[in-house]
Amino acid sequence: MMLNHLLWIPPLAGLVASVLTVGLLLWANTHWQWGMDKGAGVQKFHTQTTSRLGGLAIFIGILMGLWGSYAYFPKDGWLGTWVMIASAPVFIGGLVEDLTHKVSPAWRLWLAVASSAMVYAVFQLGVKRTDIFIIDAVLSLPFAAFLLTVLVVAGFVNAINIIDGFHGLAAGSVIAFLTGIAGLAWIGSDGLVFRLCLVTAGATIGFLLWNWPWGKIFLGDGGAYLLGFWVVVLGLMIPHRSPEISPMAPVLVGIYPLVETVYSMYRRKFVRTHPINHPDALHLHTLIYRRLVLRPGLHLSLGEKNAANAKVAMYGFAMAAVPAMLACLFHTNTNALLLCMAAFALLYVDFYRRIVRFHTPVWLLGKTQR
Repeated sequence: MMLNHLLWIPPLAGLVASVLTVGLLLWANTHWQWGMDKGAGVQKFHTQTTSRLGGLAIFIGILMGLWGSYAYFPKDGWLGTWVMIASAPVFIGGLVEDLTHKVSPAWRLWLAVASSAMVYAVFQLGVKRTDIFIIDAVLSLPFAAFLLTVLVVAGFVNAINIIDGFHGLAAGSVIAFLTGIAGLAWIGSDGLVFRLCLVTAGATIGFLLWNWPWGKIFLGDGGAYLLGFWVVVLGLMIPHRSPEISPMAPVLVGIYPLVETVYSMYRRKFVRTHPINHPDALHLHTLIYRRLVLRPGLHLSLGEKNAANAKVAMYGFAMAAVPAMLACLFHTNTNALLLCMAAFALLYVDFYRRIVRFHTPVWLLGKTQR
Protein backbone atom coordinates (compact mmCIF):
# COMPACT_ATOMS: atom_id res chain seq x y z
CA MET A 1 0.00 0.00 0.00
CA MET A 2 1.50 3.31 -1.11
CA LEU A 3 1.30 6.45 1.00
CA ASN A 4 -0.27 9.42 -0.76
CA HIS A 5 -0.18 12.98 0.54
CA LEU A 6 -3.90 13.24 -0.28
CA LEU A 7 -4.81 10.71 2.43
CA TRP A 8 -3.95 13.29 5.11
CA ILE A 9 -6.54 15.81 3.89
CA PRO A 10 -9.69 14.02 5.25
CA PRO A 11 -8.28 13.37 8.76
CA LEU A 12 -6.99 16.95 8.96
CA ALA A 13 -10.43 18.20 7.93
CA GLY A 14 -11.95 16.06 10.68
CA LEU A 15 -9.44 17.32 13.23
CA VAL A 16 -10.06 20.99 12.42
CA ALA A 17 -13.84 20.52 12.40
CA SER A 18 -13.70 18.75 15.78
CA VAL A 19 -11.50 21.44 17.34
CA LEU A 20 -13.75 24.25 16.08
CA THR A 21 -16.94 22.48 17.15
CA VAL A 22 -15.63 22.05 20.69
CA GLY A 23 -14.69 25.72 20.77
CA LEU A 24 -18.21 26.61 19.64
CA LEU A 25 -19.75 24.33 22.27
CA LEU A 26 -17.64 25.90 25.02
CA TRP A 27 -18.71 29.36 23.87
CA ALA A 28 -22.35 28.22 23.84
CA ASN A 29 -21.99 26.92 27.40
CA THR A 30 -21.39 30.47 28.58
CA HIS A 31 -24.98 31.24 27.49
CA TRP A 32 -26.84 27.90 27.67
CA GLN A 33 -26.10 25.15 30.15
CA TRP A 34 -26.85 22.23 27.84
CA GLY A 35 -25.45 18.76 28.44
CA MET A 36 -23.54 19.70 31.56
CA ASP A 37 -22.04 17.19 33.99
CA LYS A 38 -22.51 18.38 37.56
CA GLY A 39 -19.44 16.62 38.98
CA ALA A 40 -21.44 14.68 41.55
CA GLY A 41 -21.72 10.92 41.84
CA VAL A 42 -19.77 7.81 42.73
CA GLN A 43 -17.83 7.87 39.43
CA LYS A 44 -17.18 11.63 39.24
CA PHE A 45 -13.66 12.90 39.89
CA HIS A 46 -13.78 16.45 38.56
CA THR A 47 -14.55 19.57 40.53
CA GLN A 48 -16.62 21.79 38.24
CA THR A 49 -19.56 21.60 35.85
CA THR A 50 -18.36 20.52 32.42
CA SER A 51 -19.99 19.88 29.06
CA ARG A 52 -20.59 16.25 28.11
CA LEU A 53 -21.15 17.04 24.44
CA GLY A 54 -17.69 16.14 23.17
CA GLY A 55 -19.27 13.30 21.18
CA LEU A 56 -21.10 15.85 19.06
CA ALA A 57 -17.76 17.41 18.06
CA ILE A 58 -16.36 14.00 17.13
CA PHE A 59 -19.50 13.20 15.12
CA ILE A 60 -19.17 16.44 13.15
CA GLY A 61 -15.42 15.88 12.79
CA ILE A 62 -15.91 12.42 11.29
CA LEU A 63 -18.61 13.75 8.96
CA MET A 64 -16.30 16.49 7.71
CA GLY A 65 -13.51 13.95 7.28
CA LEU A 66 -15.82 11.74 5.23
CA TRP A 67 -16.92 14.75 3.20
CA GLY A 68 -13.26 15.34 2.39
CA SER A 69 -12.91 11.65 1.52
CA TYR A 70 -15.58 11.90 -1.18
CA ALA A 71 -13.32 14.17 -3.24
CA TYR A 72 -10.24 11.93 -3.15
CA PHE A 73 -11.44 8.47 -2.05
CA PRO A 74 -15.14 8.19 -3.03
CA LYS A 75 -15.55 4.62 -1.75
CA ASP A 76 -14.26 5.68 1.68
CA GLY A 77 -16.81 8.48 1.85
CA TRP A 78 -19.66 6.23 0.76
CA LEU A 79 -18.86 3.38 3.15
CA GLY A 80 -18.07 5.73 6.01
CA THR A 81 -21.41 7.49 5.58
CA TRP A 82 -23.22 4.18 5.92
CA VAL A 83 -21.24 3.42 9.08
CA MET A 84 -22.37 6.79 10.44
CA ILE A 85 -25.99 5.93 9.60
CA ALA A 86 -25.63 2.60 11.38
CA SER A 87 -24.14 4.36 14.42
CA ALA A 88 -27.09 6.77 14.64
CA PRO A 89 -29.27 4.78 17.10
CA VAL A 90 -26.58 4.25 19.73
CA PHE A 91 -25.01 7.70 19.24
CA ILE A 92 -28.33 9.55 19.48
CA GLY A 93 -29.30 7.53 22.54
CA GLY A 94 -26.05 8.49 24.24
CA LEU A 95 -26.35 12.12 23.17
CA VAL A 96 -29.89 12.38 24.54
CA GLU A 97 -28.62 10.90 27.81
CA ASP A 98 -25.89 13.55 27.89
CA LEU A 99 -28.49 16.27 27.40
CA THR A 100 -31.25 14.96 29.69
CA HIS A 101 -29.75 12.29 31.97
CA LYS A 102 -33.03 10.40 31.48
CA VAL A 103 -32.20 7.56 29.06
CA SER A 104 -32.02 4.31 31.01
CA PRO A 105 -29.13 1.85 30.57
CA ALA A 106 -31.62 -0.69 29.20
CA TRP A 107 -32.73 1.69 26.45
CA ARG A 108 -29.14 2.51 25.55
CA LEU A 109 -28.34 -1.20 25.39
CA TRP A 110 -31.23 -1.82 23.00
CA LEU A 111 -30.09 1.07 20.81
CA ALA A 112 -26.61 -0.49 20.72
CA VAL A 113 -28.25 -3.75 19.65
CA ALA A 114 -30.11 -1.87 16.88
CA SER A 115 -26.84 -0.39 15.57
CA SER A 116 -25.21 -3.82 15.75
CA ALA A 117 -28.05 -5.38 13.78
CA MET A 118 -27.69 -2.71 11.09
CA VAL A 119 -24.01 -3.57 10.70
CA TYR A 120 -24.86 -7.22 10.16
CA ALA A 121 -27.85 -6.60 7.89
CA VAL A 122 -26.55 -3.71 5.77
CA PHE A 123 -22.86 -4.60 5.49
CA GLN A 124 -23.17 -8.36 5.93
CA LEU A 125 -20.34 -7.79 8.35
CA GLY A 126 -20.03 -9.80 11.52
CA VAL A 127 -18.21 -12.43 13.53
CA LYS A 128 -18.32 -15.29 11.03
CA ARG A 129 -15.04 -16.97 11.96
CA THR A 130 -12.64 -16.88 14.87
CA ASP A 131 -10.07 -19.52 13.86
CA ILE A 132 -10.98 -21.29 17.11
CA PHE A 133 -12.48 -24.68 16.27
CA ILE A 134 -15.16 -24.89 18.97
CA ILE A 135 -16.43 -21.36 18.44
CA ASP A 136 -16.41 -21.72 14.66
CA ALA A 137 -18.47 -24.91 15.00
CA VAL A 138 -21.08 -22.96 16.98
CA LEU A 139 -21.01 -20.16 14.41
CA SER A 140 -22.15 -22.63 11.76
CA LEU A 141 -25.53 -22.85 13.53
CA PRO A 142 -28.43 -20.65 12.32
CA PHE A 143 -28.40 -17.11 13.76
CA ALA A 144 -25.25 -17.82 15.82
CA ALA A 145 -23.09 -15.38 13.83
CA PHE A 146 -25.74 -12.67 14.10
CA LEU A 147 -26.15 -13.12 17.85
CA LEU A 148 -22.39 -13.13 18.47
CA THR A 149 -21.96 -10.04 16.29
CA VAL A 150 -24.62 -8.18 18.29
CA LEU A 151 -22.94 -9.26 21.53
CA VAL A 152 -19.49 -8.17 20.35
CA VAL A 153 -20.56 -4.79 18.94
CA ALA A 154 -22.92 -3.82 21.77
CA GLY A 155 -20.45 -5.12 24.37
CA PHE A 156 -17.49 -3.16 23.01
CA VAL A 157 -19.53 0.01 22.63
CA ASN A 158 -20.44 -0.17 26.32
CA ALA A 159 -16.87 -1.15 27.24
CA ILE A 160 -15.55 2.16 25.89
CA ASN A 161 -18.11 3.96 28.03
CA ILE A 162 -16.85 2.06 31.09
CA ILE A 163 -13.24 3.24 30.66
CA ASP A 164 -14.40 6.83 30.14
CA GLY A 165 -13.73 8.23 33.59
CA PHE A 166 -10.75 10.60 33.47
CA HIS A 167 -9.37 13.28 31.18
CA GLY A 168 -8.08 11.69 27.99
CA LEU A 169 -8.46 8.10 29.20
CA ALA A 170 -11.07 6.84 26.73
CA ALA A 171 -10.08 9.09 23.82
CA GLY A 172 -6.37 8.31 24.22
CA SER A 173 -7.11 4.59 24.41
CA VAL A 174 -9.29 4.82 21.28
CA ILE A 175 -6.43 6.46 19.40
CA ALA A 176 -4.23 3.51 20.40
CA PHE A 177 -6.92 1.08 19.19
CA LEU A 178 -7.27 2.92 15.89
CA THR A 179 -3.50 2.91 15.46
CA GLY A 180 -3.46 -0.85 16.02
CA ILE A 181 -6.25 -1.43 13.50
CA ALA A 182 -4.54 0.90 11.03
CA GLY A 183 -1.39 -1.17 11.50
CA LEU A 184 -3.30 -4.35 10.68
CA ALA A 185 -4.85 -2.66 7.65
CA TRP A 186 -1.37 -1.59 6.51
CA ILE A 187 -0.11 -5.17 6.87
CA GLY A 188 -3.12 -6.41 4.87
CA SER A 189 -2.72 -3.68 2.21
CA ASP A 190 -6.24 -2.45 3.01
CA GLY A 191 -6.15 1.24 2.13
CA LEU A 192 -9.84 1.82 2.82
CA VAL A 193 -9.77 0.69 6.46
CA PHE A 194 -6.41 2.44 6.97
CA ARG A 195 -7.83 5.76 5.75
CA LEU A 196 -11.06 5.40 7.78
CA CYS A 197 -8.91 4.82 10.88
CA LEU A 198 -7.09 8.08 10.13
CA VAL A 199 -10.37 10.00 9.71
CA THR A 200 -11.73 8.69 13.02
CA ALA A 201 -8.43 9.35 14.78
CA GLY A 202 -8.30 12.89 13.38
CA ALA A 203 -11.72 13.77 14.80
CA THR A 204 -10.78 12.14 18.12
CA ILE A 205 -7.51 14.07 18.38
CA GLY A 206 -9.42 17.30 17.74
CA PHE A 207 -11.57 16.54 20.78
CA LEU A 208 -8.58 15.35 22.82
CA LEU A 209 -6.81 18.68 22.41
CA TRP A 210 -9.57 20.22 24.54
CA ASN A 211 -10.16 17.22 26.82
CA TRP A 212 -6.58 16.46 27.91
CA PRO A 213 -5.05 17.45 30.22
CA TRP A 214 -7.46 20.06 31.61
CA GLY A 215 -10.85 18.48 30.94
CA LYS A 216 -12.45 21.48 29.22
CA ILE A 217 -15.08 19.13 27.74
CA PHE A 218 -16.01 15.47 28.26
CA LEU A 219 -16.62 12.66 25.80
CA GLY A 220 -20.05 11.86 27.20
CA ASP A 221 -22.05 8.72 26.51
CA GLY A 222 -22.67 9.81 22.93
CA GLY A 223 -18.96 10.18 22.22
CA ALA A 224 -18.00 6.94 23.96
CA TYR A 225 -20.66 4.97 22.08
CA LEU A 226 -19.77 6.57 18.74
CA LEU A 227 -16.05 5.87 19.06
CA GLY A 228 -16.66 2.37 20.40
CA PHE A 229 -18.90 1.65 17.42
CA TRP A 230 -16.34 2.90 14.90
CA VAL A 231 -13.49 0.93 16.49
CA VAL A 232 -15.41 -2.35 16.58
CA VAL A 233 -16.75 -1.98 13.03
CA LEU A 234 -13.29 -1.22 11.65
CA GLY A 235 -11.96 -4.18 13.63
CA LEU A 236 -14.59 -6.47 12.12
CA MET A 237 -13.61 -5.30 8.64
CA ILE A 238 -10.00 -6.46 9.05
CA PRO A 239 -10.43 -10.28 8.86
CA HIS A 240 -13.35 -9.85 6.44
CA ARG A 241 -11.27 -7.89 3.94
CA SER A 242 -7.87 -9.45 4.75
CA PRO A 243 -8.51 -13.17 5.43
CA GLU A 244 -4.82 -13.84 6.05
CA ILE A 245 -5.07 -11.82 9.29
CA SER A 246 -6.40 -13.75 12.27
CA PRO A 247 -9.81 -12.59 13.59
CA MET A 248 -8.21 -12.59 17.03
CA ALA A 249 -5.83 -9.76 16.07
CA PRO A 250 -8.49 -7.01 16.32
CA VAL A 251 -9.73 -8.61 19.55
CA LEU A 252 -6.26 -8.28 21.07
CA VAL A 253 -6.15 -4.64 19.92
CA GLY A 254 -9.25 -3.88 22.03
CA ILE A 255 -8.56 -6.27 24.91
CA TYR A 256 -8.16 -3.57 27.60
CA PRO A 257 -11.80 -2.34 27.78
CA LEU A 258 -13.07 -5.91 27.25
CA VAL A 259 -11.16 -7.24 30.26
CA GLU A 260 -12.15 -4.16 32.27
CA THR A 261 -15.82 -4.84 31.52
CA VAL A 262 -15.79 -8.58 32.21
CA TYR A 263 -13.84 -8.16 35.45
CA SER A 264 -16.15 -5.37 36.58
CA MET A 265 -19.16 -7.62 36.00
CA TYR A 266 -17.50 -10.41 37.98
CA ARG A 267 -16.50 -8.05 40.80
CA ARG A 268 -19.97 -6.55 41.13
CA LYS A 269 -21.84 -9.85 40.94
CA PHE A 270 -19.66 -12.22 42.96
CA VAL A 271 -17.45 -10.04 45.14
CA ARG A 272 -19.77 -7.19 46.09
CA THR A 273 -23.06 -9.04 45.34
CA HIS A 274 -24.44 -6.05 43.45
CA PRO A 275 -26.26 -6.00 40.09
CA ILE A 276 -23.71 -6.08 37.26
CA ASN A 277 -24.93 -2.69 35.96
CA HIS A 278 -24.65 -1.05 39.39
CA PRO A 279 -22.11 1.82 39.14
CA ASP A 280 -19.21 1.87 41.56
CA ALA A 281 -15.89 3.60 42.05
CA LEU A 282 -13.74 0.47 41.92
CA HIS A 283 -12.64 0.39 38.28
CA LEU A 284 -8.91 -0.01 37.75
CA HIS A 285 -8.58 3.57 36.49
CA THR A 286 -10.29 4.81 39.66
CA LEU A 287 -7.86 2.89 41.86
CA ILE A 288 -4.92 4.20 39.82
CA TYR A 289 -6.17 7.73 40.47
CA ARG A 290 -6.70 7.24 44.17
CA ARG A 291 -3.65 5.15 45.02
CA LEU A 292 -1.00 5.90 42.38
CA VAL A 293 -1.33 9.47 41.13
CA LEU A 294 -3.27 11.34 43.84
CA ARG A 295 -1.33 12.53 46.86
CA PRO A 296 -3.50 11.51 49.79
CA GLY A 297 -3.79 13.67 52.85
CA LEU A 298 -2.89 16.89 51.03
CA HIS A 299 -5.15 19.82 50.33
CA LEU A 300 -4.83 20.13 46.56
CA SER A 301 -5.72 23.07 44.39
CA LEU A 302 -7.99 22.70 41.36
CA GLY A 303 -4.96 22.69 39.07
CA GLU A 304 -3.24 19.96 41.11
CA LYS A 305 -6.36 17.79 41.07
CA ASN A 306 -6.69 18.26 37.32
CA ALA A 307 -3.04 17.30 36.86
CA ALA A 308 -3.57 14.12 38.89
CA ASN A 309 -6.72 13.36 36.89
CA ALA A 310 -4.82 13.71 33.61
CA LYS A 311 -2.04 11.31 34.69
CA VAL A 312 -4.46 8.38 34.74
CA ALA A 313 -4.74 8.53 30.94
CA MET A 314 -1.06 7.60 30.58
CA TYR A 315 -1.66 4.27 32.33
CA GLY A 316 -4.70 3.57 30.16
CA PHE A 317 -2.85 4.49 26.99
CA ALA A 318 -0.06 2.03 27.87
CA MET A 319 -2.60 -0.74 28.51
CA ALA A 320 -4.15 -0.02 25.12
CA ALA A 321 -0.96 0.51 23.11
CA VAL A 322 1.01 -2.60 24.12
CA PRO A 323 -1.67 -5.14 23.06
CA ALA A 324 -2.17 -3.17 19.81
CA MET A 325 1.52 -3.55 18.99
CA LEU A 326 1.47 -7.27 19.86
CA ALA A 327 -1.59 -7.75 17.62
CA CYS A 328 0.36 -6.36 14.68
CA LEU A 329 3.40 -8.48 15.56
CA PHE A 330 1.45 -11.78 15.74
CA HIS A 331 -1.28 -10.88 13.23
CA THR A 332 -1.41 -14.35 11.58
CA ASN A 333 -0.73 -16.51 14.64
CA THR A 334 -4.03 -17.17 16.42
CA ASN A 335 -2.41 -19.22 19.20
CA ALA A 336 0.10 -16.47 19.98
CA LEU A 337 -2.70 -13.89 19.96
CA LEU A 338 -4.74 -15.99 22.40
CA LEU A 339 -1.71 -16.34 24.68
CA CYS A 340 -1.25 -12.56 24.62
CA MET A 341 -4.91 -12.09 25.52
CA ALA A 342 -4.65 -14.54 28.42
CA ALA A 343 -1.44 -12.90 29.63
CA PHE A 344 -3.04 -9.46 29.54
CA ALA A 345 -6.06 -10.69 31.53
CA LEU A 346 -3.83 -12.30 34.16
CA LEU A 347 -1.60 -9.23 34.44
CA TYR A 348 -4.67 -6.99 34.69
CA VAL A 349 -6.15 -9.03 37.56
CA ASP A 350 -2.78 -9.22 39.33
CA PHE A 351 -2.24 -5.47 38.97
CA TYR A 352 -5.77 -4.77 40.20
CA ARG A 353 -5.38 -6.97 43.28
CA ARG A 354 -1.97 -5.50 44.11
CA ILE A 355 -3.43 -1.99 44.13
CA VAL A 356 -6.43 -3.07 46.21
CA ARG A 357 -4.15 -4.71 48.78
CA PHE A 358 -1.67 -1.78 48.81
CA HIS A 359 1.04 -4.00 47.28
CA THR A 360 1.64 -1.79 44.26
CA PRO A 361 5.18 -2.13 42.84
CA VAL A 362 7.39 0.65 44.20
CA TRP A 363 8.47 1.80 40.73
CA LEU A 364 4.84 2.69 39.91
CA LEU A 365 4.41 4.93 42.94
CA GLY A 366 5.07 8.65 42.93
CA LYS A 367 7.84 9.99 45.14
CA THR A 368 5.32 11.38 47.63
CA GLN A 369 3.82 7.92 48.15
CA ARG A 370 6.97 5.85 48.67
